[in-house]
Amino acid sequence: MIGNIIVMEPKEYAQWMAGGPSAPLPEAGKQLFASLGCSTCHRFDIQGRGPNLTAVYNKPVLLEDGRTVIADENYVRESILNPTAKIVNGFKPVMPTFQGLVSDEQLNALVAYVKSLGQAPAGTAGAQNQPAAPAGQPQTTQVQ
Repeated sequence: MIGNIIVMEPKEYAQWMAGGPSAPLPEAGKQLFASLGCSTCHRFDIQGRGPNLTAVYNKPVLLEDGRTVIADENYVRESILNPTAKIVNGFKPVMPTFQGLVSDEQLNALVAYVKSLGQAPAGTAGAQNQPAAPAGQPQTTQVQ
């Protein structure tokens, strides 16, 4: 049996228990991205084991087989749930599947986060959102 343990600060836990306000989807996706360890391969400072996701949304992606696809919502979802379906050129098929490990809500949050990467914040021109360090983020541990 596999499950997840999510560790929260007492204040966040109390809000969660009370059904209080949850983070907007991109922020929830950012937290999940960090807690699932996605940032260890999808690095933003240097080339990692996986492609850099900054400003990839709705842009063409060259695949290993020579095809080019647009990184739209469907592509991002498929890449999370079935990462070997379309391998990005220059990368090995090492990403694990998250099928059955993330809920639909979590998948939506991850997609929203990828969409938000590289978009200029309101009131700025051309700025890119960079992921913050995972300090203070809820930690997820897989339990068997």
